[in-house]
Amino acid sequence: MKKILLSAALMTALVGRAAAEDLPFAGQPVVGAGDTVPPPAPITPTDGQMQAIQSRLVQLRAAIAALKAAKADDTLVVDAESCLWVVENVVRVPGGFINKEAAGRCVSVLDDGLRRAAEIKAGTAAWPQLKGSVHRAYRSAVDGTAQPYTISIPSSYDPAKPMPLYVYLHGRSHDTPDLGLTQVGGNDRPSERAAGGGGNAGFIRVNVFGRGNNSFRWAGETDVFEVIAAVQKRYNIDPKRILLAGFSMGGAGGWQIGLHNADLFCGLEIDAGVIGNRVNMDGLTPVQKATNVTYNIQVDHALNVFNIPLVGYAGANDAQLASSTSIRTQLGREGYTIDRTSQYVFTGKDINAIFLANPGQGHSHATGETAKIIDAFTAANFARGIVVPDHIRFITYTTRYNRSHWVTVDGLQQHFDRASVDAERDAAKASYTIKTSNVSRLLLTETVAAQKILIDGDTLSVKPAASLLLVRNGGHWQTAKAGADTGLRKQHNLQGPIYDGFFEAFLCVAPTGRPNNPVADERGKQELERFKMMFARDYCGEARTKDDTAITADDIAGNNLVLFGDPASNKILGQIAGKLPVKWTKDSIIVGGKTYSSADHVPVLIYPNPLNPRHYVVINTGLPPQGRGVTGGYGDYAVLKVTKQADGQFSSETADEGVFDESWKLAAKL
Repeated sequence: MKKILLSAALMTALVGRAAAEDLPFAGQPVVGAGDTVPPPAPITPTDGQMQAIQSRLVQLRAAIAALKAAKADDTLVVDAESCLWVVENVVRVPGGFINKEAAGRCVSVLDDGLRRAAEIKAGTAAWPQLKGSVHRAYRSAVDGTAQPYTISIPSSYDPAKPMPLYVYLHGRSHDTPDLGLTQVGGNDRPSERAAGGGGNAGFIRVNVFGRGNNSFRWAGETDVFEVIAAVQKRYNIDPKRILLAGFSMGGAGGWQIGLHNADLFCGLEIDAGVIGNRVNMDGLTPVQKATNVTYNIQVDHALNVFNIPLVGYAGANDAQLASSTSIRTQLGREGYTIDRTSQYVFTGKDINAIFLANPGQGHSHATGETAKIIDAFTAANFARGIVVPDHIRFITYTTRYNRSHWVTVDGLQQHFDRASVDAERDAAKASYTIKTSNVSRLLLTETVAAQKILIDGDTLSVKPAASLLLVRNGGHWQTAKAGADTGLRKQHNLQGPIYDGFFEAFLCVAPTGRPNNPVADERGKQELERFKMMFARDYCGEARTKDDTAITADDIAGNNLVLFGDPASNKILGQIAGKLPVKWTKDSIIVGGKTYSSADHVPVLIYPNPLNPRHYVVINTGLPPQGRGVTGGYGDYAVLKVTKQADGQFSSETADEGVFDESWKLAAKL
């Protein structure tokens, strides 16, 4: 059975206490008063309010459908459609009318959508050229929904000149579920004051929705990059001057996204962001490592600050100060010097990092001199932009996050263990010195002048090329041709664990056939319905679903497939069952040398789709509900013993679990 980890609350308390002892500021850290305010109770709209909403929904659905039929510009249609999508979600999600203003706001949002649809039809859409704060949207590749964001365009913006982009991740809303009502609407006469620091700000600011209160995880993380891409298509953005910032929950997103993707931003501004405080994976099983690796092992990633400027802030009396203190402490462990330059300021001596606090302040935004320091740091980062370094240091635990500038980790010796790269090249880019740990494949780019590579004691003479692939073989490194490897292996975006299947486009596949065993079929259908409602509530999305008999070649080519049922009830699962490392028959489930009865056991797993190995299949599970956390999740596979309760719902216990090896085969149990 699954071993129980320390609860997230207990782990946070333990780490927070240790960090508090290290705080150089007076006062005991406390949670800000605003964080203790319970969310308002949802309301039930009156019959008149619902009639007004429903009539407008019908009108806007028809208007959007007509625009699509007329092949109107989708970059405009999506701005109107986001008004429709958000309100549809409010109506269908239990508790969606989060406060007494929600019903009136729904009517206003739908009116904005209808007005925009009419302007698109008439060819008079004006909002794309507006300055100030404007609500816009993009069509997500994850589920095809129209996801909103708010952009602030300064009066100084000239479409002929590239401008920096300030990407802001919001804090947790006290309105739960946060279905995006505050992010949509026409707002076609915006205020210049709303334009990111004033009408004359020297940058464009985008407020990312992140699909709600999900801490910018999975589809919420993907939302950040899709928003950036959408803004880059619509406005002239300097790709070397994109800065990532966030507060509270947005600060948490800033830590995880910024430390995992340090080469994509010219700076990080993390305000009071909570962080997964595990420093290493010591003492964890392979499954526990896999479930922690994506979001809960952030402190160790502090090393990645080596290649990106960072300012970390929290109030001196804010419990979240422990997070930036943990990063500062970890940088000290890595050998960097961060001096205390004033009572509330720590400044990196050999690394571009500043750590700040406001005296007497709780969980709130920076003010006064602290805010001025942050603004100056941001301005300096925008002025400098991304500088591609000749010396790169970074760590990763997974090939999902595997790149820093001209170095890409293309394979690990053991997934979910710490891997590191320390790579340096001379000014001529001819000679390279590289040290690695737990890396099996390394791709170098910008190597058109490369001649010699010294890597982990091996000396390689190389011919200049646009890129060079290095492969560790028998304990030594050698060059190889890209694409020459055969067979399945864990690589970028195809490495697990199970929940990794929900970052990109996915399609749920419902069973329609007669099952071998009713348990798998009934439990699978229940899990599908739970996931569909949870994804709507917690990710403001649509878990797109098709029957197994309706799946097309295009569906297989373009999506991770999430299959529910068993090999008899689900046609697609039946087609691939014989090609999976877990054997599932009418009578048994066989995992390695262990056999479980199919009558009361169900496997869940992730695996490259045998019908299209460029995408996953995920079997019999969706994402966990918010609050469960990744520490309660699965590795690459599990066998669940399921029991039908008196109310018809199924409970489950983990009878077996594990991770596949680097070739996607059953790994030896550790």
